[in-house]
Amino acid sequence: MPHSISSSHFREVPYDISFSGSGFLATYQLGVVLCFLKYTPWILQSAPHILGASAGSVVAAAVVCEINPAVIRDEIILFVKQVMAAPLGPLTPSVNVFKWLESVLHKHLPSDAHHFANGRLGVAVTRLSDGKHLIMSEFQSKEDVVKALLCSCFVPGYCGFLPPAFKGVHYLDGGLSGFQPFLSEPSSHTLTVCPFSGEADICPADPPSMMDLVAPGTFLKFNMANTFRIINGLYPVTLEAAEQAFNFGYKDAINFLQRNDVALAKIGHSVSHGSSNGNSTNPKTSKVEEQKMKGGEQTDLKTFFKEHRSMQMFSSTVQEPSEDPLHHFYLMKNVLMGNVTTYLSMFGLPVRIFSHLLLPLVVSFYAVLQRRQGLKMLLKDIPEFLVWNWYFIGHCGLFFLNIFICSLKKLIKDRLTRIILLLQWLRVYTQHKDM
Repeated sequence: MPHSISSSHFREVPYDISFSGSGFLATYQLGVVLCFLKYTPWILQSAPHILGASAGSVVAAAVVCEINPAVIRDEIILFVKQVMAAPLGPLTPSVNVFKWLESVLHKHLPSDAHHFANGRLGVAVTRLSDGKHLIMSEFQSKEDVVKALLCSCFVPGYCGFLPPAFKGVHYLDGGLSGFQPFLSEPSSHTLTVCPFSGEADICPADPPSMMDLVAPGTFLKFNMANTFRIINGLYPVTLEAAEQAFNFGYKDAINFLQRNDVALAKIGHSVSHGSSNGNSTNPKTSKVEEQKMKGGEQTDLKTFFKEHRSMQMFSSTVQEPSEDPLHHFYLMKNVLMGNVTTYLSMFGLPVRIFSHLLLPLVVSFYAVLQRRQGLKMLLKDIPEFLVWNWYFIGHCGLFFLNIFICSLKKLIKDRLTRIILLLQWLRVYTQHKDM
């Protein structure tokens, strides 16, 4: 449950930090990290353990390895643009979320990442064989860190069908067994960060909802705003959602620090300085604050300014023509499929319905063309493939079943508690009235 924290308490008893599963809305957690680096870096520096599940583990690794959060944010936003350009978003066969994540980790993690991460970074994973929730914290090389993070982010079907392995053991997404990871020690104090509104210490502030979703390790509010966030976390609908999440995370972190009387003088000075220049502390000012935060050797990072970031995205998308005929072939298929989908959507409702009914067939045919080599490998390993999918269905089904049952139990308990309290109040009221 959320707890009250003071500056002195933070310094006396350092808190662990836990980043929940977040998907593409990991930008929210990166905004929180940037705010802490700006105003209270000692919170991050003194934390004994930095924990993360799924995409939150990547944020945790960025904190531990001292990677600029704006760099990872820009990688995510750039990839979201590519995903939204695909006909079926992240489900398009040519879009490989897993390969993209692997390339980002190899690109930005330092060669000595294991020295930073060993004993301090906690990567939440779900063991494939029995579904047990585990926290990985021992790493002997950079490759160990990369593999652990890939295991924590592997969503069955979404990221592929062959689960990654760490030291010979296969694992799945850590959010399936521990959406908000904690250490097993009961004495540990943990600061929780989540891009979905609920009981986390830092999360979006939504109005009270009629029902809560009980995810492993936390409660989430069941409302339209949270539903939209969850959809954008897995299947980006708008680019603005990922961009604004970063700014909202920064703002919510400031509200958290002010609410708990942490670094009020520093925050107040920054706000008053911004107001004197006609700019209050809002999402736009975070772009400038990112540039001030690092300074020195990182002042040349173009990612700290919106216009420079756009230039970087444009330059990264304009590449030299590829001589590979397969690249040209895949590109043409993407364009043709996108044109067909757009063309059919221009007609009336019956044609739209018919096109949606044909969509599974089109996707299957497209997938076969796109991944001929993968299909050949799949035919060779059909028994193993069936075993993996049996585990996938079991773990994912159990995950959603647990959420449904636990949420229903909490709903009934909350309703009964209110009824019991009401009856007790009525009894006391009638007794007092009779007197």
